Amino acid sequence: MSAKVHLHIKGGPKNGTTFTFTEHDTFIFGRMPDCHACIPDDTQVSRHHFILEANPPAACLRDLGSLNGTWVNGVKFGAREKGETPELGAKRRYPEVVLKSGDIIKVGKTSMEVSIEAAKEPQEHRIDPELADISQLSPEQLARLIFGKPEDANKAPKLQIPGYEIQNEIGRGGFGAVYRARRKQDNAAVAIKLMLSRIDADDVTYQKFKREVDLTRQLQHPNIVQFVEHGSDGTVFYFIMEYCDGGNVRDLMGKNGGRLSITQAKPIILQALEGLAFAHEKDVVHRDLKPQNILINKGVARISDFGLSKNFQQAGLSGMSMTGNYAGSPQFMAREQITNFKYVKPVSDVWSMGVTIYLMLTGAFPLPFDKKRDPIDVILNEEMIPIRKRDASISVPVGQAVDRALCGRPKERYQSAGEMLLEFKKALA
Repeated sequence: MSAKVHLHIKGGPKNGTTFTFTEHDTFIFGRMPDCHACIPDDTQVSRHHFILEANPPAACLRDLGSLNGTWVNGVKFGAREKGETPELGAKRRYPEVVLKSGDIIKVGKTSMEVSIEAAKEPQEHRIDPELADISQLSPEQLARLIFGKPEDANKAPKLQIPGYEIQNEIGRGGFGAVYRARRKQDNAAVAIKLMLSRIDADDVTYQKFKREVDLTRQLQHPNIVQFVEHGSDGTVFYFIMEYCDGGNVRDLMGKNGGRLSITQAKPIILQALEGLAFAHEKDVVHRDLKPQNILINKGVARISDFGLSKNFQQAGLSGMSMTGNYAGSPQFMAREQITNFKYVKPVSDVWSMGVTIYLMLTGAFPLPFDKKRDPIDVILNEEMIPIRKRDASISVPVGQAVDRALCGRPKERYQSAGEMLLEFKKALA
């Protein structure tokens, strides 16, 4: 039997309701219609009161800057200070609570009990506790954890990839790292992405993830980075891809003062949209578009990591990606990626691509993110700043095209990258 997380409402307007999570998902409690448990008439409940992330059998709760806080087993988490506005209160980060079976959550008139069923199958892939948080490791520490200590000459490295010689780390992401490597048979340069599972998973979960990767790796397009092969060793997955000699767009922005001119950005925008449009035609959603995932190879922009983040998260291998210490890149997430976590569609990639273009042209994000403010609260409650308010020198057609991609209501955006591409071809002509 698979692991499950249950949330049983024991009191309040929705008394008797049970929410059950069998896969990685999110749950939002509050007064707004987009909340999974909408409690509009309880004055003790804030607009978006708390988010619960379930990755069975794990669950984590975070208060989202509520007025009255979220009570777990009689202990209050969050809450604004007396006289503090929602805007000021939201600028403070709030503690997260790792939930366990039997915990009682109380908000206003509503009380909820958490119950957790652990998987009955044996866990075939055990996580190495040393890999629990790679974000703070140096390249040398990470390499030792994955490949073994160089001085242990008589011991086999933890990870071996036959036919390839690992060279140096060239990038680091939320779930792992990217290395340049040499293919021994022809000395060709390749990139090897390593993704580290943060949960103990059964073999069914691993095989499901691998099947999804096999589907997305079949995408063949000049503006999509090509997979060569993939495999796994314990909790480490590896993906061998073509090596792109020009780095990524975020690095290119850094070399140009943090932003790109329209002249520099135009070919990147159109080429990336060509690749994304092709994927959307094949019913493949990226889910993690950002400048770091647009690479340059021989002067041509190519989108990388197609399906990897989406499939890794949906399989539950990423651990907590909305709460906890391992959240990815929320600044590029559309609102519906939080409220409808499992069912992201091409229109959400449109938002992420809009954020990427906005950032490329202005050096700023379209939402008013603040280092002291919870990014999830910003995504759920703020509206985007029109791009020409950031930079009036951007032409009206380009401004209109970018702003439409960033409409808060998905139905008012371009519905796919193909539609977005046609509009940007006109705007950038």
